[in-house]
Amino acid sequence: MIIFPAYATNFEFYPQNGDVAQYLAPLLNNLGKINFEFRINDPKKNRGQMKSNFDSKLKEAFQSRGATLYNLALPADVPQELDFTFKFLERIVAVEIEKANREKILRDILKSHIYLHAGACFAVVGLPRNYAHKHGEWNLFKFGVERYDECHTYGFGSPDKLGKIALLGFDQYVADGDRKLNKEIREEMRQKAATSK
Repeated sequence: MIIFPAYATNFEFYPQNGDVAQYLAPLLNNLGKINFEFRINDPKKNRGQMKSNFDSKLKEAFQSRGATLYNLALPADVPQELDFTFKFLERIVAVEIEKANREKILRDILKSHIYLHAGACFAVVGLPRNYAHKHGEWNLFKFGVERYDECHTYGFGSPDKLGKIALLGFDQYVADGDRKLNKEIREEMRQKAATSK
């Protein structure tokens, strides 16, 4: 396994004027950057698939600003994985981080509806603006905004629930040289992992 120090910055909610963004502004304001790590467990598997601990570091950042962890009980007949839930100013917030697959963003919006049905007051879906893969980079946040707007336009999801869901965009950087993660840097990391002992 090889570890690459990284950080996330330039956090932004969508919609910016929605209830979720206004309510969570104290947690997001002056967030600056969140340090986390990319790791490659086995460079021979899945072209050196990268994983990160961004979700746990985001959770710690929210806790340091007054949020407390909360255990949201989900329906037994709807098995879902939830990245984390917290309570802030007496409201429960469910957080889902999509770090790689843009095709799962609609599923994350559906999962957010499930969390709201289970008792969360708000749901947040975190999406990087620069997910790097072998063919280039995907702006998952932009893609998510497009899907979110289409949900409103075409009635996918109830309007009252959609109004309680926000997307959280952010940029990913590798700490080595403060470089924004892209395809070339991703390949450089993969090669370094493949040659390390």
